[in-house]
Amino acid sequence: MKLSPEERKERKREYNKRRYQNMTEEQREELKEYNKRRYQNRTEEQKEKRKEKTKESNKRYLQNRTEEQKEKKKEYNKRRYQNMTEEQKEKRKEKRNEYNKRINQNMTEEQKEKRKEKRNEYNKRRYQNMTEEQKEKTNEKTKEYNKRRYQNMTEEQKNKTITTL
Repeated sequence: MKLSPEERKERKREYNKRRYQNMTEEQREELKEYNKRRYQNRTEEQKEKRKEKTKESNKRYLQNRTEEQKEKKKEYNKRRYQNMTEEQKEKRKEKRNEYNKRINQNMTEEQKEKRKEKRNEYNKRRYQNMTEEQKEKTNEKTKEYNKRRYQNMTEEQKNKTITTL
């Protein structure tokens, strides 16, 4: 019986999954190194193709997750973040900020506007789902942030802010 391309892919995926689970840590490291060298030798076109493929795969994965899987991931992340040291949290925050700066620099004005709208919509929904206590806490944090921000502004920036209000 001949298998369809999807079935072959699925079998190969399962085989690789089992194989990876049965590897020792040393073997996994070797595989990582091998893949690193392999990816470095790719052309820009191949890298781009790979990027797109990964994006699509991740999208499918995220869409096909069950509620249980989503919940499990949430719990895992929660524990992981709680167990981080202050140094690790700070490092993570810096990385995220650098990433966001890079992303922002490469965006067109239209994309920036779209992102801003999405963020505002998300914040609206988030704020609506908060308890009164959480809302107060958020408002306090925002006030503190604005206060620090205002203190760090130059006179010119302060005047500009006042005139826009």
